[in-house]
Amino acid sequence: MEGRIINITRFCTDDGPGIRTTVFFKGCPLRCLWCHNPESQRFECEAWENGEAVGRTATVEEVLSEIREDEIFYRTSGGGATLSGGEPMAQPDFAEGILSGCRAAGIRTAMETCGFAAPAVAERLFPLCDLLLFDLKETDPARHEDFTGVPLAPILENLRRADAFGIPICLRLPVIPGLNDREEHFRAVRAIADSLTHPPQLQIMPYHRLGEHKYDRLGREYLCPETHEPTAEEKARWEKLLGI
Repeated sequence: MEGRIINITRFCTDDGPGIRTTVFFKGCPLRCLWCHNPESQRFECEAWENGEAVGRTATVEEVLSEIREDEIFYRTSGGGATLSGGEPMAQPDFAEGILSGCRAAGIRTAMETCGFAAPAVAERLFPLCDLLLFDLKETDPARHEDFTGVPLAPILENLRRADAFGIPICLRLPVIPGLNDREEHFRAVRAIADSLTHPPQLQIMPYHRLGEHKYDRLGREYLCPETHEPTAEEKARWEKLLGI
């Protein structure tokens, strides 16, 4: 079985607990205005302006072989493998093959997801994860569709579906000044988190401009040119509103 990935990064410490190997899938159903990984949006392989390839085809076994190389570090650190993207659930068979292979090898699994997928896909993949890093980008339905290009309702349904499975969830909150840093948004996030049977961890992901240059390298327009990186005071206010 084959799928499309951007790369595989080893010795990661920001994609779940412990030392992890992160597989970055190519392709995402969302088009977030602030996306800092535009090379992950399209499913087809592309090229940077210098001709360097962006994305490649890999088999499940090729990915698992690289993941297994660092098993000793996972065991000693409590780490494992993380599927990220793009969106792993947009390539469900490929994602399932990797997650199942990790489970068979005794390697802990995590998946970073935007949550936008058919219910049947979520029900296949969520139970294969020891942790979900679940992005929640906006709580107002109209704003969510404006900012990301997709409706909010299926994402919230899959969040509740994950909660029903009892899978630990880290609710990741990209916060972009001038777009979703509203008090009502933070209060809505808190209400959603409190409504779940298994309260998730909340993690703010502050906006940054580190991916802006990638748009030029891909010949695309960056859609958040006026947005600023948040100050320490702004971050502290957001955390207070969220109660974290």
